Order: sequence, then C-alpha cells, then structure tokens
Amino acid sequence: MAKKTTDAGRHDSGYTSYLTFKLDLVKSAMLRRANLVYRRELGLDVRSLRLLRAICDNPGVTATGLRELTLVEKTLLSKDLAELVSLKLVRRSIHPDDARHHQLWPTARGKQVRVASDDLGHAMEVVMLSVLSPEEHATLDDLLGRLAREFLAATDDIEDLLAVLEEHTRKARRLRGA
Repeated sequence: MAKKTTDAGRHDSGYTSYLTFKLDLVKSAMLRRANLVYRRELGLDVRSLRLLRAICDNPGVTATGLRELTLVEKTLLSKDLAELVSLKLVRRSIHPDDARHHQLWPTARGKQVRVASDDLGHAMEVVMLSVLSPEEHATLDDLLGRLAREFLAATDDIEDLLAVLEEHTRKARRLRGA
C-alpha cells in the first residue's frame, strides 16, 4: 500500500497521529519563530526569557527553586543565568539563611526587558494562533492548562501508568487471540 504524500512532500505515517507528536511539532514551530523574533528584538531566546520572567515573578528565588518552576535542565539553567547576570538583567545575592545558596533578583533593566518581552510574546501568540477562533484559542488554553496542572501535580506515578498499560496490552492480546 502506497503512503500518501502531503503538500510538504512528507509521507503520511501513523506516528503523526499521536497527540505527543502534534504537540511537539506545534511547540517546536512556535519556539523557532519566537526565538528568531526575541533574539532580534531583545537579544535573548525563549528559555532565557522564561527564566527572567520567573525571577521577576519570584524575586529572591534560588537556582533550585527556579529550576523547579521552569523545568529547565540544571546545566542549561546555569549557562542561561550566567548570561542574564552578565547582561545585568539579574543579580545574585547570598541567601541570608544558607551561604551555599544564592538568591536571584531582577534588576530594573531586567524588569524592563520582561515587560517588553511580554508585550512581544502576546503579540506573537495572537499572530501564531490566528488560525483559531477566539473561542478555540480559549478552549485550547483551558485544555492545555488542565493537562499542565495534572502533569505538574503528578508525583512520577510510573507504577500506576505501567499497570494501566499492562491491562491494555492484555486486552489487545485477547482481541488478537494471542
């Protein structure tokens, strides 16, 4: 059976039907576009701006707390924080309760960049999601918000997931007669 070819010249395949693939495709395309604009306009990428926004919203946060808030991997977080500090968008101070830790604070310039990035981000989101009606956009936002809250609240209950998958596998085997 021949595979269908899409307008882009790609082969249509089963993997494209998975929600995780579609989410990753949309995320990657949106990040690619946003990074081009943010780098041109502000000299920073999406990840650095995510960190800056989190620091502005949580002044005095530690790097560990920031990592938990933003889900940025430790090595990337360290590199990006060093850049934000060198650009004087963030400053560090020794934590008053534990000298082994530093607190992170936005500078006045950091707060200005954050506001500019928010304005730019909202404008980009409107353009990138213009294919959706306002009602569809609101529904998508609600659904993704619900999923995000659920996954962030999950305590790595991998055993529960494996049990559910095992049950589905048993049912599939029975249906196939295996």
